[in-house]
Amino acid sequence: MAELLAAVSLATDLADDAPFESALSGALTALDMARLTGLGGENLSDVYYLALLYHLGCTAGAESQGRVGGGDDVSSRRWFSEADYTNRPQLLRIAATKVAREWGPAARARAVAGLMTTSEGAVAQTFAGICEVGARLGERLGAGRQVTEALDQAYARWDGKVFFALPSGESISLLARLVHLVHVAQVFHRAGGREAADSVVKARRGTEFDPGLADLWLRHSGELLRPLGEESVWERALAAEPEPHRMVARSHIDNVTEALADFADLKSSHTVGHSKRLAELVSLAAAGLGVSDTERSNLKHAAAIHDLGNVSVPNRIWDKRGALNRAEWERVRLHPYQSQRVAVVAEPLRAAGELAGMHHERLGGSGYHRGLRAASIPPGARLLAAGEAYQSMIEERPWRPALAAAQAADQLRDDVRQGRLDRRAVDAVLDAAGQPRPGRREARGWPSGLTDREVDVLRMVALARSNKEIARDLHIAEATVHTHVINIYGKIEVNTRAGAALFAMEHDLIQI
Repeated sequence: MAELLAAVSLATDLADDAPFESALSGALTALDMARLTGLGGENLSDVYYLALLYHLGCTAGAESQGRVGGGDDVSSRRWFSEADYTNRPQLLRIAATKVAREWGPAARARAVAGLMTTSEGAVAQTFAGICEVGARLGERLGAGRQVTEALDQAYARWDGKVFFALPSGESISLLARLVHLVHVAQVFHRAGGREAADSVVKARRGTEFDPGLADLWLRHSGELLRPLGEESVWERALAAEPEPHRMVARSHIDNVTEALADFADLKSSHTVGHSKRLAELVSLAAAGLGVSDTERSNLKHAAAIHDLGNVSVPNRIWDKRGALNRAEWERVRLHPYQSQRVAVVAEPLRAAGELAGMHHERLGGSGYHRGLRAASIPPGARLLAAGEAYQSMIEERPWRPALAAAQAADQLRDDVRQGRLDRRAVDAVLDAAGQPRPGRREARGWPSGLTDREVDVLRMVALARSNKEIARDLHIAEATVHTHVINIYGKIEVNTRAGAALFAMEHDLIQI
């Protein structure tokens, strides 16, 4: 468990623009602090796991954080990690200086305006969402009840200010109080040494921080902040896991990679569910090719984590409608490397991480991040590349509309002709996606005698689209949509939109 959660912590470092292994260092400091408080046994283990997962929900606030970071949600999380959220002048100062230095006057103006128009309630709502997502992902990772409870209170303040939906004072989990203080002190220590760390703990004693824990920190900060030395932080952090070590079956890797998929995809509303859909697609394609169960499992895990590196790229770059400049392109080009970098350090994820790092490689050497040529790209990576290209094309992005499935299939076949994608891999992906090969007529009957047009309408009804929206998107009259809906409900024997949605899911009619 420790090795898997340590890998997750590296992903949160990426998302927070923190030095690699910061969360691992924080876990070591939090353990030392916990021992000073007298915690032991299971509580000590929970402090360790909580420190590794402390920022697990951070991508849930990316779009809100981008509005006060000039569109740079990644740097915004780093800049504002040191802020006192009751101090509005300090927040404006950060927006007016750090955003301008990184992105220029126009971004500074947007950031300051974003802060000026953001109410305390909106800030509280953002952080409540981050806490809720962190707790739910922590539960899926198997972190345990006390850890998930603490994740749900991760940003709670001792004085109860700002984050009014969270508990205050002694009602806050001791684990959450302790790890929160250690995290903030660690941020200030990186910026200004022990003096800066002690200064912020002293200044926020009794407001943001538990006064008792603050006093304990100030008495022992010298030993708590002692240098870690040249030994690998990864190895040291794993060795520090309190006994008894929590063990999980290898099948738990499914839960971990699925949670990481959602962690990455939550960063943007345009990518929600992307990695899971890709994982299912390439798993089906691999089965069609008859690959071994082990290879298929590795490929599915790789697809789930392939976009972890996306969390290191600001949303202002992902959402840009025009051409990327050199610096922006370099950050995009390196996102597969970042995915690989996170995963390969953990033995259970190493094979998947190697594949994930190649999901944008192309046979002729035109891909990235390494520009590999055909001889260096294994079959699994070829399948992942084909699947990722198809899945991305049929999803809407800020700079383009979604392609129809048939258009995406044509584009993949053109990539085969141009020597960019592997023919066998593309055929397997398109077969798995239900796309007919050229010259082969697709024979498919719909359930309950539904027509092609009725299935189109049913899919949109299931996605809660209004009759007006359906009419616009299908280029038909609203009255025609109303007639279709009546006919559909009669054929599938339902009376409500919810019933229609359930029928669509039961018969696998939902397509993105």
